[in-house]
Amino acid sequence: MKLPPMNMATARVLAGAGAFALVILVFTTMLVRPELAENDLFKSLAQAIVIQGLIGLVMAFLFTGKNDSRGDDG
Repeated sequence: MKLPPMNMATARVLAGAGAFALVILVFTTMLVRPELAENDLFKSLAQAIVIQGLIGLVMAFLFTGKNDSRGDDG
């Protein structure tokens, strides 16, 4: 199986999907094991993952993303 060529658009999609999946994993873990929500270390790590994964990624993309109308990122 040959993978498609990696460009900036593909990298952004993979990074966004990975961050979103990590946040979903944290929320799922909190649903399955609610006693972890009382642990201070888990709360700190979950908060860091959610803030960096969702808010940080979106803001970084908005401020550094290319906004031209050509459609290619090369």
